[in-house]
Amino acid sequence: MKKLSILIAGLAIMLLSVSAFSDKRREAALGNQVPSLVLGESDSIVSLESLKGKWVILSFWSAADAFSRMSQNEVSRFSKSLQDDDSAERIEFVSVNLDRSKRLMQEIVKLDNLDSDSQFHISDPSEEIELRNAFRMNEGLRTFIINPEGVLVEADPTYESLRAIVRRQA
Repeated sequence: MKKLSILIAGLAIMLLSVSAFSDKRREAALGNQVPSLVLGESDSIVSLESLKGKWVILSFWSAADAFSRMSQNEVSRFSKSLQDDDSAERIEFVSVNLDRSKRLMQEIVKLDNLDSDSQFHISDPSEEIELRNAFRMNEGLRTFIINPEGVLVEADPTYESLRAIVRRQA
């Protein structure tokens, strides 16, 4: 009976180890492939998989999270600075708003003069929880840089690290 208990306990530990490993592979971590993400707004659908081959600036924000809103404005300022730059074609901006109200997001986009074409809204609480878990956003919303191979290379970039992407393109 004791051998059976030890065998069952060993099996349980192995199962827990395997499930913990597989969960980690699905979460965003620097140096790893970014988790899959498909976003849709009206007639516009974008997936991170379809953006491979480009640098992606992925920004999660909310009007209720002051840091993420300031970061979103910084990313927007950077995006606008590239309007006459050839490297702009190789950089894609994707902003995901997590406010409960899409109307609030639209008002903030207008008020902050953000590019509405790159804005996507998630209002479903279960989707928001999945995103927060997949991108390790337990303590607030974040911005990520994803390289052309789909690897997450930086979290919460500064304006200077965003400019470094442009220098790499030159």
